[in-house]
Amino acid sequence: MDYFLVSKHQIVEENILFTSKVLYQLLDNELHVDELFLKYANERNIILNLNIERILYLSLTLLFAMGLISANQNMIMRAIQ
Repeated sequence: MDYFLVSKHQIVEENILFTSKVLYQLLDNELHVDELFLKYANERNIILNLNIERILYLSLTLLFAMGLISANQNMIMRAIQ
């Protein structure tokens, strides 16, 4: 599955770039991973499941690799620029 393209057979939540953007916007202060995922689910009005959580972890990995977020234990925050 190509997580960076959107086709008519995929939901927008399966797109890593879109999900990363939404997660980054939701990180206004330091949050626990579970709190961030619940905040995302409430924002997008979806129910969390294993597939969505996998996409969310991939999105966090992308943000971390780009240096946009930092992690301390299970707490996620925007990186200080």
